[in-house]
Amino acid sequence: MRLNRFIALVLILLLKNISVSGQEMLGTTLGNYAGINGLQLNPSALHNSKTYLEIQLLGMDVFVQNNYLYMKKSEYRFTNLFKSGYQWPTHPEDYGTEVRNFYHYSSTTHKNAFVQTRVNGPGAMLIWGPHAFALTTSVRTVVSLVNVPYDLANFIYLGINYKPQQNITYNDHGPIKATGLSWAEIGISYSNTFYARGFNILSGGISVKRLLGVGGMYINTNQLNYNIPNDSTVDIKNMTAEMGFSLPINYDANTPMISPLFKGGGFGVDAGITYTRLTRPHQTQYFNSLCAQPYEDYLYRVGVALIDVGGIDFSNNAVKMKIDNRPSYWENVTGMKFGTINQFLDTISYKFYGNTTSAYAGNHFTLWLPSALSAQFDYHFREYWYVNASLILGFPISKAAISRPAEVSIAPRYETRAFEASMPISFYNWQLARMGLAIRYYWLTVGTDKLGGFFHFSDLTGFDFYFSLKLFFNKGNCHEKGPVHCGSTEPKKIRY
Repeated sequence: MRLNRFIALVLILLLKNISVSGQEMLGTTLGNYAGINGLQLNPSALHNSKTYLEIQLLGMDVFVQNNYLYMKKSEYRFTNLFKSGYQWPTHPEDYGTEVRNFYHYSSTTHKNAFVQTRVNGPGAMLIWGPHAFALTTSVRTVVSLVNVPYDLANFIYLGINYKPQQNITYNDHGPIKATGLSWAEIGISYSNTFYARGFNILSGGISVKRLLGVGGMYINTNQLNYNIPNDSTVDIKNMTAEMGFSLPINYDANTPMISPLFKGGGFGVDAGITYTRLTRPHQTQYFNSLCAQPYEDYLYRVGVALIDVGGIDFSNNAVKMKIDNRPSYWENVTGMKFGTINQFLDTISYKFYGNTTSAYAGNHFTLWLPSALSAQFDYHFREYWYVNASLILGFPISKAAISRPAEVSIAPRYETRAFEASMPISFYNWQLARMGLAIRYYWLTVGTDKLGGFFHFSDLTGFDFYFSLKLFFNKGNCHEKGPVHCGSTEPKKIRY
């Protein structure tokens, strides 16, 4: 039961919507033993690996970050979640009798949030000379909220009975975006070293992923002019918005609808290139076994890629609605009862258009992945010491897309075959400084890009945890001595 409290904290932050993002699993995606995990940032990174064969067993990442809700550092202890009889801290609101678990920031800046859970399933990577191949599987859920005005955030979290904001007309310009997507993906990756001469090596790679959508939703509001005159009335003077969702729920009965499991499908693509500056000139070599492939040391390497470019078209149990520059007056909001989701949707249409059909705009829509530009620079300082700098710059493809926050990081690391330690220092969304720690012991990596989330150094606004378990086999490490003695003694002359 104690473990349930840790899971409960994750769920509370996820289900609060605007109350809740490492994000890039830096401890597993960077470095010469990243291997198959390096695909998440750049598909051409397969050739960076000191291993020729990897088998992914399991990996997981949970990332939450927001700038609206927080738990005071004096009230938060990570170890408390595992104590018998532990009760969540609560505090009363200044204006009423309700109690809440989280405090909220009173600043007037727009509120943003990013949540990501990722489970990497079975997969494999193989390097064969200038060619590299990989097969990956994963299940991902991502929620992003962007440009939520502070007044709207307060009403959503505190309720429309938040008296300090009543009888004020707010004119919020968008886009105010809330997007959530849950999907499974199966990917095939290929990378090729297409230029190797002197001290210079160039590799290019691509990943093609089949996307299977479990569920998704988006709300995009370009204009919201409203007033909350009292505890039970909402006066929307003007609103322009678009909404779409496809969920595993029967909208007429509010019951689970598991079949079909996947409500939509699509494809995603990653593509990248990596330049490597070697410490010694490249030499063409021949070997008769994959395990005899040599590893070439480097001074530095630079990579750039486009990742998560693609989308999922939802056409099963999908609803799309539009409100085009319309007013609406809602009375007795707190007393409204809706038996089903469809009743609620019909009411929205009636309140804005005077009938139950005009707001509906179709039964399919496309949700786009959290697309980003990814750049990496890795410098080999000396022997086992390295330093990496990386940049993730999100760019939503459309208004119905996950908005990926920017992240820039510098990660020094100590790396050997048996042990690796890195301490990434990152800036989330250009402003929030974080320090992480990742430890790898042979095949198991455990890490966080936000170490403070496990302690009480500062107020808790999010946390991050990830791990990876995989088997790998090093280049040039055959069981028998000699570069061509791992199996047959007759060289097959595989060129590298």
